Amino acid sequence: MKRRHSPGRLVSLLLLVFCLLCTRKKEEIPLAAGGIETPLQKFAGTTLHFFNKGYIQWKLDADSMCKPISDTGTISVFPVRLTLFDSTGNVRSTVLADSGKIGSNMQSYFVWGNVFIRTRDSMLVRTESMRWFKERRCVESDTFVQIETKKGDILQGKGLDAKEDFSRFSFKSDVKGAFPDFQRRMETNDTTMF
Repeated sequence: MKRRHSPGRLVSLLLLVFCLLCTRKKEEIPLAAGGIETPLQKFAGTTLHFFNKGYIQWKLDADSMCKPISDTGTISVFPVRLTLFDSTGNVRSTVLADSGKIGSNMQSYFVWGNVFIRTRDSMLVRTESMRWFKERRCVESDTFVQIETKKGDILQGKGLDAKEDFSRFSFKSDVKGAFPDFQRRMETNDTTMF
């Protein structure tokens, strides 16, 4: 005597086999040694302008800019050619560096690698890294800094705290200086230090 299987029983058996096959543990996808890189947007030969209340505050030129897709503000720049303007639109300072990063809220910059700054009154600043904080209107560095004034004085030290226009600054340690025309300036009562 042949045994007949009901269609409902056959469908149940097929569903059970299908479920067993589908619930097998999935194989994990191997990852690279450093993990997964964040996708980036890259821009070549780019200029970025930042305006506040209709006035230009800075202009950034770079051969290459990139930013993570997941971050709407942080931008890495190679090399940095940054021009800072005063409230009347005149150039206040020019910054050159090998690399830089703009903070996600556009309130801070970090530049590093052969940093060179020229202020409107011809002061030259050289260092390996510098941070600028827009809200506090100051710059900081923890590396060796050299400042050359328009009168030829050379001031050096490790670390720096300064106003963003370098009208006031102080070194953190290891301060040295060379004042080539100091005696004549003292004899002629030249009261301007820089």
